[in-house]
Amino acid sequence: MAQTLTQVREWNAALKSTRPEMVALFVGGTSGIGEHTAINLAGAVKKPTIYIIGRNEAAGTQVVDAMKNANPDGTYGFKAVDMSNLRNVDEACEELKTRFKALDLLFLSAGAISISKNETAIGIDVNHMTRYYSRMRFVENLMPALEAATSPRVISILAGGKEIMIEEDNLDLSKKFSLSEANGYPASMTSLAFEVLASQHPSVSFLHVFPGLVSTPLMKKSMGSVLGTILGFLTMPMSISAKESGEWQTWLSTSPNFVPKNSGQGAYIVNHDGKDSTNQSLMAQLREKGFPEIVWKHTQDIFTRALK
Repeated sequence: MAQTLTQVREWNAALKSTRPEMVALFVGGTSGIGEHTAINLAGAVKKPTIYIIGRNEAAGTQVVDAMKNANPDGTYGFKAVDMSNLRNVDEACEELKTRFKALDLLFLSAGAISISKNETAIGIDVNHMTRYYSRMRFVENLMPALEAATSPRVISILAGGKEIMIEEDNLDLSKKFSLSEANGYPASMTSLAFEVLASQHPSVSFLHVFPGLVSTPLMKKSMGSVLGTILGFLTMPMSISAKESGEWQTWLSTSPNFVPKNSGQGAYIVNHDGKDSTNQSLMAQLREKGFPEIVWKHTQDIFTRALK
């Protein structure tokens, strides 16, 4: 059910009493939506424990300082990780497991928009690796900690509702790569993988979120300074601020509207305001073709290939 910003702010303001403690990990939390959600959540929860993963140590330190300013009673940390290499993801997860036994929220927002292919050592586009495979590796590695929490949640900020029809022999984008495929494939694969994960882990809820147009550094990061600035200016009238997006995402991260499979659906495809954005016809076609299982097997195969 869609919410208004007023309702969201009222909910978030009540978290200090309704959710006094919370352990959260933000993968891609050094800028944009991840950054502002982490800071907003830090201020909303009475005694939060929040860790940030990102590539830029200076930016990570700034976010940690901002969280401390928002709430000095919390526990915060940052770890620099290049998520285009799954070995780095595994190493980070091993360290993180020593920091917390239970994880309430895994918030995934790492990556940019691909306009040209830039391959990793194993031949997969860097952004495809970061926006899909590394995110799923974090989910898999940290699942024991998620299942140890009372009401755990995984949120992937990407393109829920913007899925496209996919081809089995192009899941890694090796056969065909374009702006459409680079954005549509990880969207479809995330929604399908979350369906599988929700069935395998019924105590965890999984949200694939389309955040809408948000004023963040993403355009410049993806398109370059000049084109990114132009696109940012053109879309500004239709955009919300990163700070406001952080308020919406804090609500999505804590709202009881998105229950796990043992109480309901388990996997959700939603807009930033919580409205269901599922393309029912397309998702039905993908299921009929067996793509949930195909995508998850492919994901495991890539893990094996990247880590051998």
